[in-house]
Amino acid sequence: MFRYLWRHKAFSAVLLFFFGIGLYLQPIAAWIGLALLLFLRLTKVHSFLLIYDLTDRAALTHVRTLATKRAHMLSPDEYGNVSEEAWDKHLATFIKKTLLPEFQRKKVEHLLAKDPKRYVARLRTRIDRIIDRYQPAEPTVEFDETMTGREFELYCREVLQEAGWRAALTPGSGDQGADIIAEKDDRRVVIQCKFYNGTVGNKAVQEAYAAAAFQDAPYAVVVTNSVFTKSAHQLAHKNGVLLMHHTDLPRLELIITSGAGTR
Repeated sequence: MFRYLWRHKAFSAVLLFFFGIGLYLQPIAAWIGLALLLFLRLTKVHSFLLIYDLTDRAALTHVRTLATKRAHMLSPDEYGNVSEEAWDKHLATFIKKTLLPEFQRKKVEHLLAKDPKRYVARLRTRIDRIIDRYQPAEPTVEFDETMTGREFELYCREVLQEAGWRAALTPGSGDQGADIIAEKDDRRVVIQCKFYNGTVGNKAVQEAYAAAAFQDAPYAVVVTNSVFTKSAHQLAHKNGVLLMHHTDLPRLELIITSGAGTR
């Protein structure tokens, strides 16, 4: 409880003010502060605050993994559709396996049993908000639907550079399918850029895989403004090639850190 109150500094400041006044001027103020603490401790208010505090701390501890999972699960499929079902199931599992044991340890899990749908929905909202705060800033470079393929490559390079990558365009010949070589810390990524009006198929996956092998890069990525075919998804999964929409590029480090895109 005290950790929760301390994190909510405005509330803590009021309590400290009451105690400070009570110590030097008005003892009644100290009693009011103490009564407020006892009220929180002896009623459900404290228990709910504790549930939210435990949820926030667990979400912050696992925010990198949660953000990666959400980015993948809410990505458009090969038809451009986005389904929240997989993400909802993942959050339900996270709550059950990660949060519930903490609630049981603090003996507050019984509060969720009275109206589980309502409180689980609130916990999901809190987790989503924490992930939103963790997301990197939007790139300052602008995407244009009328750009050429080479302009799309330049756009992708600039987005990566803003995200802290050392990104360079390949000459265009003799690159074995690589458009961008990106490096950050000890990670080396080969990226093939596909600016399409239609769907991106198996050929792009094969080229990215071959280019990564040629460049001795452990990570192979195909990035597009469009969507991938079902067979491209299957082939990429089999060969460890990461398929991305261009809006996910700022999170490239986060995504490959999770193990995605490793050949």
